[in-house]
Amino acid sequence: MSSTEQKHYHDEEFDPCHLFDTYVGADKTVSKKELVEDPLKFLYKLFSSGSVKGETLIHLSVGSHVSENFVAADFFKNIILLESSDCCVETIKKWIRNEPGAVDHSHFAEFVCSLKGQSTEWKKQEEKTRRAIKQVVKWDITKENPLGTVVLPQADCLITLYHLELVSKDHDMYTNLLKKLLSPLKIGGHLVMVAAINFSCFMVGQHKFSALKCNEEFIQKAMTEAGCRILSSETHKRKFISPLTNYESIGYFVSRKDRAV
Repeated sequence: MSSTEQKHYHDEEFDPCHLFDTYVGADKTVSKKELVEDPLKFLYKLFSSGSVKGETLIHLSVGSHVSENFVAADFFKNIILLESSDCCVETIKKWIRNEPGAVDHSHFAEFVCSLKGQSTEWKKQEEKTRRAIKQVVKWDITKENPLGTVVLPQADCLITLYHLELVSKDHDMYTNLLKKLLSPLKIGGHLVMVAAINFSCFMVGQHKFSALKCNEEFIQKAMTEAGCRILSSETHKRKFISPLTNYESIGYFVSRKDRAV
């Protein structure tokens, strides 16, 4: 399939529930570990160290994914979720309301609890996380101001996983979106990014979706241009080999916002 035939994250064929089941459902092993469990371990270690802390955290999600918030809820009182697709916003809200048929995140809640030696407490962790999530906000990348009329409180930490490489159509768009994303982050606040390095495409059902190829150097340059100072970075070579998706490695980046741009 040529790149011109690939679909985009915001196309109506994008199914957040199918995306979740395909890559990180409870029955998956390698992909689930690489794409979610390893980042959860990373976040737990980072927040437990006390080097990244505060009261308010903003999380830019992908699809219906809320699992990072199972970690964040132990360290931040207020969590705000951003998502740029209407269908994903509704899917997330359905989980928060604990409605029948909502995406089942319980295996990740149990995993996070196991990091604390409390694997049987996962139901309490889910409820704690639901209470901590104060807002779910549409982050509309088609607008000059993606938040529209919504005014967010200044955040102490901002987390994003895989989002910018899925929604950006070129490197300039990626950098500009990152600058806008950082506007509600306090000076001195931390940006924590997990990214798929040189990610080009992924399948959801029969549909092939495009992604923007970004290497580690570009991502670091974009973060610097957006006003951040990189504190640490590491990459882990891909172990999940599948015709469903194509990326080289997973990168972890921690930076501090030093200036507004």
